[in-house]
This record gives sequence, C-alpha cells and structure tokens, in this order.
Amino acid sequence: MFQKIQLILLSICVTLKAQSAPIPSEKEFYHSSFPDGFVWSTATSAYQIEGGWNATGKGPSIWDTWSQRGDRTEGGATGNVACDSYHKYQDDITALVDLGVSHYRFSISWSRIMSDGTNRTLSQNGIQYYNSLIDGLIAANITPMVTLYHWDLPQGLQNFGGWENENIIEHFNTYATECYKAFGDRVKLWLTFNEPFVVVWLGYGVGVFAPGIKRPGDGVYIAAHNIIRSHVRAWHTYDDLFRPSQKGNISITLDSDWKEPKDKTTSSINAAERAMQFKLGWFANPIFGDGDYPAIMKDKVNSRSTAEGLTMSRLPRFTQEQIHKNKGTYDFFGLNHYTTQLIEQKTNPNSEASWDEDQETIESIDLSWPSSGSSWLKVVPWGMRKLLNWIKKNYGNPPLYITENGMSDRNATIQDYHRTFYYRQYINEVLKATKLDGCNIKGYTAWSLMDNFEWASGYAEKFGLHYVNFDDPKRPRMPKLSAFCYKEIIQSNGFPTKNSTPSCSDPVYLPSEKEFIKESFPLDFVWSSATSAYQIEGAWNEDGKGPSIWDTFVHNPPKIANNDTGDIACDSYHKYREDVKLLKNMKVKAYRFSIAWARVLPNGLYDSNNTASWNPKGVEYYNNLIDALLAENIRPQVTLYHWDLPQALEDQGGWLNETTNEAFKTYADFCFKTFGDRVKFWITFNEPWIVAWLGYGNAAFAPGKKGPGTYTYIVGHNLIKAHSKAYHIYTSKYRSSQKGKIGITLNVGWSEPRNPFSNEDKVASNRAVQFDLGWFAHPIFINGDYPPVMKTNIKDRSLLQNYTKSRLPEFTLEEMKMINGTSDFFGLNFYSSGLVWNKTSPIASVSYESDKDTAGIQDPSWIGSGSSWLKVTPFGLRKILRWIKNEYNNPDVYVTENGVSDRNGSLADYHRIYYYKNYINEMLKAINKDGCNVKGYTAWSLMDNFEWASGYTEQFGLHYVNFSDPQRPRTPKASSRCYSHIIQKNGFGDENLDTLCPTGPKQRTTGGTATTMTNTITPPSSGCNKQTTLLFTWLLVISMIFILKSG
Repeated sequence: MFQKIQLILLSICVTLKAQSAPIPSEKEFYHSSFPDGFVWSTATSAYQIEGGWNATGKGPSIWDTWSQRGDRTEGGATGNVACDSYHKYQDDITALVDLGVSHYRFSISWSRIMSDGTNRTLSQNGIQYYNSLIDGLIAANITPMVTLYHWDLPQGLQNFGGWENENIIEHFNTYATECYKAFGDRVKLWLTFNEPFVVVWLGYGVGVFAPGIKRPGDGVYIAAHNIIRSHVRAWHTYDDLFRPSQKGNISITLDSDWKEPKDKTTSSINAAERAMQFKLGWFANPIFGDGDYPAIMKDKVNSRSTAEGLTMSRLPRFTQEQIHKNKGTYDFFGLNHYTTQLIEQKTNPNSEASWDEDQETIESIDLSWPSSGSSWLKVVPWGMRKLLNWIKKNYGNPPLYITENGMSDRNATIQDYHRTFYYRQYINEVLKATKLDGCNIKGYTAWSLMDNFEWASGYAEKFGLHYVNFDDPKRPRMPKLSAFCYKEIIQSNGFPTKNSTPSCSDPVYLPSEKEFIKESFPLDFVWSSATSAYQIEGAWNEDGKGPSIWDTFVHNPPKIANNDTGDIACDSYHKYREDVKLLKNMKVKAYRFSIAWARVLPNGLYDSNNTASWNPKGVEYYNNLIDALLAENIRPQVTLYHWDLPQALEDQGGWLNETTNEAFKTYADFCFKTFGDRVKFWITFNEPWIVAWLGYGNAAFAPGKKGPGTYTYIVGHNLIKAHSKAYHIYTSKYRSSQKGKIGITLNVGWSEPRNPFSNEDKVASNRAVQFDLGWFAHPIFINGDYPPVMKTNIKDRSLLQNYTKSRLPEFTLEEMKMINGTSDFFGLNFYSSGLVWNKTSPIASVSYESDKDTAGIQDPSWIGSGSSWLKVTPFGLRKILRWIKNEYNNPDVYVTENGVSDRNGSLADYHRIYYYKNYINEMLKAINKDGCNVKGYTAWSLMDNFEWASGYTEQFGLHYVNFSDPQRPRTPKASSRCYSHIIQKNGFGDENLDTLCPTGPKQRTTGGTATTMTNTITPPSSGCNKQTTLLFTWLLVISMIFILKSG
C-alpha cells in the first residue's frame, strides 16, 4: 500500500513539474521542415461523400436508416447523394493531385461490398468501385490509406444487435478478410476503425448518432468491448495471413481532445489525466498499452457499479488470453484531433450510470478560444502538441499518423482565412512536437478534402478544403483558400522560412477596411436616384411612340418571368409628377432618368426638314418632366440610351449595322438641341456591356441575337463609336452655350482574386476587369483603343480557331483619335463582386467569356439578394473605385447606379438599408482614405419597376409600387427614409444614424454591422492579453442572414 501511495505522489509531482515547466517555442511560430518522407494526406469517409446509397446492389447502412427518418439530422439531410463521389471519384482524384498530397485516406462502405454485412451478399459492383478508386489513386502517385469502418454498419447486422452483439466480431473479421483479399495487393496502410469512441458514445450511449441507442452506462461499454475485440481479430488475421505477402501496415484511428487542467490544483490535474484515460486510454491502453483498460477507468467504473448495487462492473473484463492478444495490435498510432477542453474535479458526482458520470469530471472551455461552425470545436492549437507528447509518454512513442485535423464553418466561404489560420497553427504545433519534442510523427491528414455530409449536422457544417455546391446536381468542387495554403505547406514540407507559405497568411486589409467611418462627404457631393424609360414609363404605344426592341422582345414570349411586359410598368408617362414628389421628399439633388428614343423619334431617325420624324407628344412629356424637376431644384441627369433601341433601326441590323451610329448621333443632336438648355448632365449610353453581351452575345436580353464571340464585339465597337460621335456633336455645337457635361456609364463587378496571395489570380483579376470594364473604358479614357490584354487574347484565340484575323474589330488611327478622351466624367454602375482565377478556356469555344481565360464564383458566404447574380459585397465598390483611380488617372466619377433587390417588396427593407449604408460608407472611404475623385452617388432605383428578364419578380425600389392596382400607387420603404437621412447629413456624422437607418426590427446596430447576423468565428471576449487579441481578432467571420423572399 505504501509503495502504491509513493507511486501516486511521484506521478503527481511529475505532472505538476510538467505543468509548470516551460515548453520550447511554446509561444513562437517555429520555422523548420518536417523529416524527409513525411506523409501529407487528406481524408473523407464513404457515407459522407459517396452517395449512391442504393446503387448497384448496395445495402442500407445504419446511417441510411437513421438519416432517412427525416428528423435525425439538421434540415432532414441525408447522404443519399452527398458529394456523389460514387460517380465522381475521378473529380476527387483531380482535386487530390492539385493539392499535391502523397496519401488519401478514405473508407470502404461495408454494405456496398456486402449488402447485409455478410459474405453471402458479396457485391462485385462494390468491389469494382473501390478497385477503380484505388487504381486511379495509384496512377496519380497517391497512396491509399483505407479505413474499414467509418460508422456505417450494415443495417442487416444492426438488426441483430450491432456492436452490442458479440457475433459481430466474426462478421467484421470476414468483411476485413474480403477487403484484404480484394485490395491488399495495392493498399499498404489499413485502419480498422475510425473513432470507436464516437461509435459507442454517440451511437450507443446518448443516441444522437446512428443507430440511436441510449444505454450510456452499459451498452456503451459493451459496444466498445466488441469493437476492440473486432479490431484485434482483424489485425491478427492480417498479421497472420496477409502481411507476409502484402507487406502492409494496419492499425486503428482513435480520436481525442486534449484535456487541460482548469487550474494548477492537484484535483484538476488528476481530473484531466482521468479524462484522458476515459476518452483516449479506453481504446488505446488495450492496444498500445498493457492490453487492458486503464487502471483508473476500471477502478472508477467498478466502484460506481458496486455503489449502484451491481454484482459486477458495468465495464466488461478481458480474459488474460484476450489481454495478451490485444496488446501490440498496431503498426502505428492513428490520431484524430480537433480541439481542447478544460477539466476539473466534479465535487458532487451524479449517481447516474453513465460513461461521462463515471469520470467524475467537469468539462468547460476558455471563452477566449476562437469558435468554429461546430459548437464543440474551439481553436486551441497548443492542445495538439500536448496531446502528442502525452501519447509519446504513455505509449512509448509509437509511429503516429495524424489521420484527421480540421475546422468547420457554416458559411462555406471560399476565402476561408479562419481555416488557413487553423491549419497553419495546428500543423506548426505538430512540427514542434516532431522536431523539438522527438514525437515519432509520420504524417498529417487534413479533414476534409471537401465539404460533405457532416452526420447529425447534415450539410450545415463545412470542413472542406474544397467547396461543394450541394444545390447543383453536378456537385462541382472548388478549392478554397485553405486548399492553396495546405498545398504550399506540403510543397515546403512545413514552414522552412517566413515566406514559404504565402497563402496561409493573414488577410491584408485596406486602411479602415473593417471600420464603419462616421465622416461626411464633400459639400458639393451630388445625391441622386435613378430609373430608365422602359422600366417605368409604360404607355408603350401612346401618343405616337414607336415600338422599341424591348416592346418586341416582351411581346414574343416566353422571354420574361411570368410573361411580364413594360406596357404599363409604373405608368410614369402619366404619373411623373408623383415621381418628382418622391424625389423631393427624399431631398435628392439630382434625378437620373433616360429618354425613350422611340418616344421622341418613333422610327429612330431625325430629319430636320421633316417635322413628322419627331413626336411632339414625346418631347412634351420630357419637357414637362425636366421642368417639374427644376421647379423643385432637382437637376436632371439624362441618359440618352438605356437599351431600348427603336425597332425600326433593329430591323436594319441594329447595333450590328454601323449606320446606327449615325442615327444615334442625330438622335443625340436632337436631344441636346431640344432639352440642353436645361439639362447639364448627359450620359450617352447606360452599360454598353449589357447591350453587347446580353443583347447580341448570349441573347438573354433584347433584341435576342446570339453571337457570343462575334456579334458582341461588333456591337461594342459600334457603341463606342456612336458614343464618341455624340460627344463631339455636343462639344462642337452645344458645350459653349449650354455649359453642360457629357459622359458614359459603364458597369462592372469587382473581380477579387480567389487566392489574394497568388500572382496568377491577381493577373486574372486584372484581366477580368479589363475585359468587363476596360473594353469600353480603355478606348475612352486611355488611348482610343482596346486594352492590350484584350486585343492579344482575342487575336491569339481567333487565329487558333482558324479565323484569318481577330474577332475583335480594330479602330483606325483616325477613329482612335476621335474616341480618346470623349467623356467629362466616369459614370459607374456597381452592384456586386466575384472571386476570379485563371482558367485556360477550350479553343473550340468562340465566346467573349472564353476569351477572358478566367473563371469565377461568388463566395457562398456573401449575403444574397432577390437576384441570383447580386451578392452583397460592399468592399468591392471601394476596390473598383481605387482601380479606376489608378488605371484612368483619377477621373471625376459619378456612381450612377447602386442598389439591391428582393422578391417580397417589403416596406421594412432592412436588408436594403444595410446595403446602402455599407456601400455608401465604402465609397466614403474611397474618397476620404484613398483620394478617389468621386463626385456623386445614385441609388437604384427610385421605385420598384420592370426588371427586364425578371419582369416584376425582383424589386430594387426605394419605393414600393403596387402593380396589381391600376393606379400604381407608390409607397416609401424604410430604405427611402434612411437614404434621405444620409443625404441630409451628407454622410454618416450623425449619432441618430442607427435609429433612422435600422438594419433590423426594433434593434440598433453599431456602425455598419447588421443586427441580424451569425458569427461563425468568434473573437476572444474575455481573459485575453493584447497579443492574443491581435492574433485572433481577424478571425471574426460574419454571415449575415436576411429573409429576402416571402415564405
């Protein structure tokens, strides 16, 4: 007895000393490399990715049964399709090759190769699937690491008790034997079980995982006992029968959190050690230790069983023969680790018969630890190193593979900085354990290769290095920033230098990027709102108006949602005075509207000698509107062309016919002469990109002509020349007397490099902006010609496509001179952003989109809207303004459209308030922080209207319009009051901003942060020093959730 006490005291002293002793480089980031031959891997499991749940003879597993009940997983999700890897395993291999991993850990679905779990139902189709996967991996020089059991027991075996039935030991051995025979000639790394703790505690203890059995005090121990014996049986079968010829290695993967004593008291230290033994030692000690359960575990469960009046312990006993067979049934230690807990002694233990109560401990976390998308997973990198050292100390430093480690979120962001931080820090702790502590670590596995079915969480939690779009039947995979980070770590075999893994870096922010600045705009800043003729006027054939291409387009269904038309729209032809009243109430300084070419020149052509060529009623309408605006001190900003070409001109070829350029010049001349005494701000074209690409490229808009690699460039060419002709007419005939300005409005989305640390992605980003914006801006604002990258790309591809010259037309030297400098300001329409990267397009594809040699996606974490293309990305507005400043020598810029849609027309449009506040604030930063010469801002739109191909299903308005009422009444939304307040205060220097511009019901926000939000990554909230705060502050990832659709 005395010797036993001495050993206990000695153990306590050693533990205390270990707790207080400094750990080398504990607080530093350690720069070094892993040993040569270090294994880099990533992992998945069968049920989580394969799908094909009943394909080609596969039997149901317990997870098929469990998830298909509909109420056992988040959102009722199932793995029926999952990532569809049963059909798309080649895509998985491609992703693995791109990552550069040496190994791939996956699991075999037992019921895919034995439908009922027995060899009576051995499926050659199932075996062929895994043969194809294994052969594909080996052909790609990737070593398969195969898990036999990752939680998906055949339902046929569960029907006979599953892991609680001792007979399962032989069934598992038979299954393992068939796998060795079928795949062992190529598979040299085997894992019998993945995380048996999860199987027994969540599946047979608390019953939240399949098969959903709740026996926390006895069933959990019986199931664990049988799993350990199954592992031992399968290990010996391999060792005896297959190892001599196949020469592979086989072991088991155990999961463990690190259990950190909550304080330095002896009771907490002992409690933490006890928790480690109950969690990891439960399975590790029989296999890696002395062949039996940990002594403390046997003692605790036995004493509590006795106290419960039982005649024997709830923890089963191994026989001496079994202990002998258990011991040493491993070739390496497989470890899954994610997080850490704080442990202390439970002073008043519960008498309930349960594994967690048997430990007599209390588990908690430090609130300063960053969170993840999983409630149980806190980011605690140092726990990894401590756990590895604990295993080294307790089990004789076995060869060890980290077989899972990773982090979740719930927003699936592509730029997952939180995950790159996690991998960088955790892998660095592995490096310290390897190089500084002498832990025998052979490899590391990132969980997981891609977003997948995350068990009870369904598809809500994402761990993937690759994003999977589960709404797309094709289940496309997309590498996240973390994939590039992990790839660089693999290529560098660690962190040899500070600059060896740039994609793992912290994000680089612009000045004040994460702030909402409370500042003001310049005193002469112009505040405006906008509409366009076809979208609001109606009266499509009244008072002599001629048909436009949009009249024709909508009258030939099905082109528009619900077959809507602009025949009446908002009826502004009759109700323009109401529109002026709305503008007056909002206190805008200007109103941007367009003239319907076919309303003033019904056939599109003007003949000064023929009074019948113009429409007096149309002219009267615009005169009345302009006069009404000026009477309220609102400046008219007039767009000459907002997509509604007279049909008569389209019948002659439209913008494909160069004569339309001359027609536009005479139309512009007519407008300058007729309205220019009062209009001092002219825009020739609104978004020529839309006209060229959607109208004549992919044919989604009027006139619906399709020439994606030919027509679209011809049209763009003619639009630029038509613009320059109108500009020169104004300058030569009217500028000196009318003293107005004339320019053009171009649209663009910001192209953010998918990997901001990749030069290739940065180049692709710039190329995308040059193709989208530079197409029209470069000729007008630089040198009269297209961007060099555009000319080069299109010419090179054209010649390879057997064209004799470039599909992009060329300007003559005279035309270049005529075009250069033909704008007094830069009109910018901006709504959203995308992530862009380099992608070489197939030469066979003759298309503007292919000519760019880029690909893009909108980050799934970005807030949506009522339009599929519009994601809420305020940062993009500032970035494009900076780009324009740098590219075009800081011209005067007017933001001529900016806004957000919904599909419910809500008057309490908090999402729109959030949008305007944050986009306008980013514009203010561009002015005050970056020196961008922005002169005005225009909110799109004044009111709900006809939204082109979307008809009336999408609403952008600051005012609601009831289209079911013939009177088309207008009602102010909350956003209109907010916008008016911003106008009156000329910015955000007002303490009442959040009251007057709420972003949620009966709640206030601080600055520009929306009230309705979800923090998927929580920063330290207490108990952290300055260094820790700086380290984790950037991990704040906000996923805004707005209900934009009714129902």
